[in-house]
Amino acid sequence: MNDKKELLAENAALRLRLEETQAVLDSMRSGAIDALVVGGPGNEQIIALTEELKQSARSRHAMLSVLEDQKRAEQALKRANRALRTLSACNEALVRAVSEPELLDSICRLVVEKGGYSMAWVGFADPDLEKTVRPVAQYGYEGGYLTASKFSWADTELGRGPTGTAIRTGSVQVNRNFLTNPALAPWREAALRRGYQSSIGLPLKSAMGTLGALTINAPEPDAFNEAEVTLLQELAADLTFGIETLRTRADRDRISQEHLHDTEILRQSLEDSIKAIADTVEMRDPYTAGHQRRVGLLAVAIAKELGLAEQQVHGIELVATVHDLGKISVPAEILAKPGKLSNIEMMLVRNHAQAGYEILKDIKFPWPIATVVRQHHERVDGSGYPLGLKGDQILLESRIMAVADVVEAMASHRPYRPALGIDAALKEIERGRDTAYDPAVADACIRLFAEKRFAFSG
Repeated sequence: MNDKKELLAENAALRLRLEETQAVLDSMRSGAIDALVVGGPGNEQIIALTEELKQSARSRHAMLSVLEDQKRAEQALKRANRALRTLSACNEALVRAVSEPELLDSICRLVVEKGGYSMAWVGFADPDLEKTVRPVAQYGYEGGYLTASKFSWADTELGRGPTGTAIRTGSVQVNRNFLTNPALAPWREAALRRGYQSSIGLPLKSAMGTLGALTINAPEPDAFNEAEVTLLQELAADLTFGIETLRTRADRDRISQEHLHDTEILRQSLEDSIKAIADTVEMRDPYTAGHQRRVGLLAVAIAKELGLAEQQVHGIELVATVHDLGKISVPAEILAKPGKLSNIEMMLVRNHAQAGYEILKDIKFPWPIATVVRQHHERVDGSGYPLGLKGDQILLESRIMAVADVVEAMASHRPYRPALGIDAALKEIERGRDTAYDPAVADACIRLFAEKRFAFSG
């Protein structure tokens, strides 16, 4: 405002001086010829006024130059702030993005909305023979521009625009004017029809090479000054980092998913093998056929009643199917003997817990299957076998197996005796509660039958 007042004052002063000069000249024309004589009063006045006029003109020119410089500085600052707002908003999008398409769409949208540009798009460099630039994201007024136009990163007419050249050379390319830039001839008409006056191609350079380019179209010529280009170049580098990070994450998730799938297949195969082994053992001992399966059903019910985690419950189910695996080392005639076993025969039968452990100990299970197989005949008071463990020395899974194994065995028929029934089995558990059997496990088992929430079937 002060600058404008000063200019008005200068103009008024100039008009006054011009009027005075005109008066002198008129006086001279009326006959004061001697005023033209060097040194005459009229001549001196004209010379002084002329110099004063020249000085005023110079001052006015200088003032206009200062104003023009100030205007250019303000315009440059405005453009730099525009790019800075864009960069800041895009960095937030980089942090939040969870997928590559989401990231690319967000960046293009923010470039237009925060930066005030006409249109932004991302194109990836395809490795085909034509070296096509394939648009993958865009935002702003496009009006079919990307589908109607062809872009390449080859050193051909279609590859010498800002986008193709940026990809090919790996350097920022600024198109200051679509109208006058001869390299923009293939896209000029389409661009001008949509109001694009200038553009910039920013390469997306990664460690593996240039992925593509971020191209921004502006509604005015000469839209990108040095400061703005620097900030937009930083934006392109951040975008490239975001793309690489998301691709690495996607690859990692894919590999992890494949591993999970493979692990699941291996686990299922392992479980099927365990069940096949269990079936083989029961084929050698027809009188106990189905024993391991029924023990598993009760053990799982007790584990759930105790509130164990699903993974732990599944482990108990599996160990139940092979808890008598060691009987494969016991002669079949002993297992099927209808009478009382001798001491030596009893020792062989009792060894099945340790034998099962020896078979399974080197197999890597996600559960302590081998240990539970060895401990399922241990008792909390130390009266069990094969190690005579007590209390918490015995795994909880083993204490559950001990109760389930006794109940199923007593309730079922054996070669040397008829079935004793569920009532007798539960009395045995109640009798041995807190001595032979874990009290919490014993109570859970008794409660399941008392409340009729469990029963053997088949």
